[in-house]
Amino acid sequence: MSLKGKTAIVTGAGRGLGRASAMALAREGADLVILSRTPKELEETATLVMEAGGTVVIQEGDVANPADVRRVVGTAVETFESVDILMNNAAVIGPVRALHQLAPEEWAYAMAVNLTGPWLFAREVIPHMIRQKRGKIINVISGLGEIVISPFGAYAIAKAGLIHMTRYLAEELKVHNIQVNGLDPAVMDTRMQEDIRGLGPAVLGPDVFADFTAMKDRKELLPPERVARLAVFLASAESDRVTGENGTVSHFRTFGYRY
Repeated sequence: MSLKGKTAIVTGAGRGLGRASAMALAREGADLVILSRTPKELEETATLVMEAGGTVVIQEGDVANPADVRRVVGTAVETFESVDILMNNAAVIGPVRALHQLAPEEWAYAMAVNLTGPWLFAREVIPHMIRQKRGKIINVISGLGEIVISPFGAYAIAKAGLIHMTRYLAEELKVHNIQVNGLDPAVMDTRMQEDIRGLGPAVLGPDVFADFTAMKDRKELLPPERVARLAVFLASAESDRVTGENGTVSHFRTFGYRY
């Protein structure tokens, strides 16, 4: 699944799936522009990417800030002369409370990072992809966007919007040879999961807390490195006939994913 000569932007690349995906894309030859709000984590990711033989540019910024988004995309084009792959990975799980308990600014923040941010990045890269007559957009979605598990309402509703935005973008852009798909990583063994468990039963409720803890105890959490292989598939020519799909590893196996 060679990506040699391709340029990829990965948001939320400081840790977890973003870091693992940046490394996996670099191993396949992609040039990377990575974004996070945490410089130290970005530097750690960049070191790992370079050790994997990749070329990487660090960009500190906020996916919900239109000026930051324009700067990041502009840097990618100026440095590498193209944007071939966009992986919208950055997300926040909070606020973790019942919807009626949220302050307006908390709701707005969850929507800004989890839904508006991916739209801003897509909006910025699409003109470049149209000119190139090719492109791959990978939106990291969540199964929570299709089910109800309180108290994750704000996150889940934003992810539900991202799932449907994936379908809309895929339909609008297929005439331009741009594929848009939603990658559901299922439940991974990342710091986000640690943070969720750390909220405890008082916030999550005893049943939800017990479920998340049991998944960890039973070693059911996926390593992000395994999920990153799916990101490479969705970024590669092997998925050229796949667009508008939202799903996990098992879903994309029906479209030729072999791992």
